Amino acid sequence: MVRYAFPGSDVDGHFAGFDRAIGVLAHTRGGHRARAATLGAALASVLALWLLRRRDPSGEWTGQRLATFYDHVCDVLDGHGDDFVVYLGELDLGVESETSIGWYNACFARSVVQVLRRDAGLPQAALLASDWEEATDEEMRDAATRVPPLPAEVIPRGMPEEHWWWFIASGPPEEIAYY
Repeated sequence: MVRYAFPGSDVDGHFAGFDRAIGVLAHTRGGHRARAATLGAALASVLALWLLRRRDPSGEWTGQRLATFYDHVCDVLDGHGDDFVVYLGELDLGVESETSIGWYNACFARSVVQVLRRDAGLPQAALLASDWEEATDEEMRDAATRVPPLPAEVIPRGMPEEHWWWFIASGPPEEIAYY
């Protein structure tokens, strides 16, 4: 799913959106991929709040409330490890698809993982492989030359260059309608 004008500025909505999606996760049918998609909807809140904090680092919500939220996210992921593993697998499928939509989804998930590891304190063990980040980055660098560049309007607002995967795709342009 491509998200335009992401992230929205409703901080409280992003905090609540995580719990709302996690509440749905317990009742999600359709197998592991459906559960991973629901988990991904929840994890979008993690990336949204990170980007909003970058925009306004002095916001009243950026202190203890955000730290408590990150602890909550890590606890949820600890209890939904199988779903998180499938979520990570979906990132790989997105890269391997060598399509704009697949690349967008892979970039989104890779940014979520970066925030989880560096800001939320997600343990390396949650990624199942000690070199997951390095191996994924290598795979993304390799595939980037075959993937069409993402249009600027679909890259989340305020995405820093340290999340290079959003900006590296350099394959032939693709004519695609983003809905």
